[in-house]
Amino acid sequence: MAPPFTPERILLLLAFYAGLFLIIRCMYRTPLMAAERPTFILLAVSGAVAALVANYLLYRAGLMSFLPWPNNILHSFVWIGFGFPYLFFAMRGRHPVVVQFLVFVIFSLIVKYAEQLLFNTWEQDHFLHVLRGNFFYILGWATMDGLYPVLIPAGLRLVGKFVPGLVLA
Repeated sequence: MAPPFTPERILLLLAFYAGLFLIIRCMYRTPLMAAERPTFILLAVSGAVAALVANYLLYRAGLMSFLPWPNNILHSFVWIGFGFPYLFFAMRGRHPVVVQFLVFVIFSLIVKYAEQLLFNTWEQDHFLHVLRGNFFYILGWATMDGLYPVLIPAGLRLVGKFVPGLVLA
């Protein structure tokens, strides 16, 4: 089997992410407003760092499969760091929270399966030792990602008390 982290496969994943950003852009139709940019940057940086660290700690706790560093960095910084805040702003105030939840779950499923196909990752055979099978492992973590549009507004309201200029969703 060929090594999974070749430049070609990394470029394929980046092209895949770009395709998803294009879909999100078509949903949003306008760029981020100037007032939204500080909030976007806060969500991007904090989300990327939190995901990178959490993925490793969850692996150490036996709750996630190991995401090799190239995959973890791409997933955390490009998808979670850039994609999730962009998707959040695309959907915020336009759709009920249930629809937002489902869209985040669906996008997350698509990304996890693409990374699995390209890099042979996301291979754990259980979700939190409760649901068995790789499908439930990926679906479980995608469902956790679906909580993003539910948790972020609460987090922004809390952080907004201390950081002026944020768009409080």
